Amino acid sequence: MSTINISLPSHQANLIDSLVVKYGFSNRSEFFRSIIRYILSKPDALINATAYPFIPPKEKSIKKMLAEFSKNKKYSKAFLKDLQEGISTSDYFKN
Repeated sequence: MSTINISLPSHQANLIDSLVVKYGFSNRSEFFRSIIRYILSKPDALINATAYPFIPPKEKSIKKMLAEFSKNKKYSKAFLKDLQEGISTSDYFKN
């Protein structure tokens, strides 16, 4: 078995310790092995975790998205130009 080390903020380490106790894991390693087994059985769980807290917009049309940003008059022309340049390079959005 391999050993890996991770660094976590105190509040996350404390949360893990409390979950270990609450759910009866033997130790932190068992907790993480359980999570890995879960991810292997439900890959969508990892996909959801990688997006959290960012939820991509449902709208994939660059033209429609820019129109919505422009419509509310909160954003400068410079911002809208930067936004257009940025999303134009993304594989997620469509022209």
